Amino acid sequence: TEGVVIPFASFKSVLDQPLEPGGPTIFQWMQDQYALIRSLAADPDRQRQASGQFLERMRSRMARAEPGEDFIRSLRAGMEKAFGPDGSTGVFLRSDTNVEDLPGFSGAGLNLTVMNVVGFDRVVEAIRQVWASPFTERAFQWRQSLMEKPEYVYVSILLLKSVPSEKSGVMVTADVESGRPG
Repeated sequence: TEGVVIPFASFKSVLDQPLEPGGPTIFQWMQDQYALIRSLAADPDRQRQASGQFLERMRSRMARAEPGEDFIRSLRAGMEKAFGPDGSTGVFLRSDTNVEDLPGFSGAGLNLTVMNVVGFDRVVEAIRQVWASPFTERAFQWRQSLMEKPEYVYVSILLLKSVPSEKSGVMVTADVESGRPG
C-alpha cells in the first residue's frame, strides 16, 4: 500500500527552531529543562511541578510548530501522489519514535496515532498533535526512568490510507505496569 513517511529529521528541524523569537532553540531549552528536572530529584514535589510545566510548554509549542514551506510543499506533493487529490480519502497517522523498542522497554502505544484524517490542513494539524504527544505525562514518565538524555527522543510519522473498519484496537496480554501475565 502507498504511504508517506515523515522522518525523524523533520521533527528535529522543528526542535532546532527558536523556542520564542530571539531565544534559544527548542532543543537547547529542552536540555536546560531536563537538567533542571534532574537537579530537583531531592525535592519530588518541586520536580513534579517543574516536569509538569515543562511538558505543558512543550505540548503547547509543538502544537503550533511551523514545519516550514519546503516541508509543506513536499508533504502536499507526497500525499497527492500516494492518496490522490486533497480530501479524496482519509489517512491514518501512525507515530513512531527512535526509542520505542529498546532493551527492557517498549514504547508502543505511548504516543498519539490519529485515524481517518481527511484534508491536507487537518493532516498538518494532526502532525503537530503527534509531535506533541511524547510530552504527555504518561509518555514522559515511562521514558524518564530509562533514558539519560530524553531530549534525544525524535518522532517520525507514517501516513497510510484509511480503510473501512468495524472494530480495531490493541490486545494487552500482560499488566502494562508490572509486566505480569493475566
